[in-house]
Amino acid sequence: MANWLKRILGMEKCYICNNKAVKPRTYINDEGEKVPVCFKCVTYAERRAMKKVQ
Repeated sequence: MANWLKRILGMEKCYICNNKAVKPRTYINDEGEKVPVCFKCVTYAERRAMKKVQ
């Protein structure tokens, strides 16, 4: 299924914990891809120095 279709239907998974992304925020991973991170994992993403997408 296409990435944009998953975002529209709300089936995003958190990049860090692989659960359904609740209140997702978008970060850039090490490969330069935009990835969703759930609200609970935001602090871990910031400790890993992942850049936040504006």
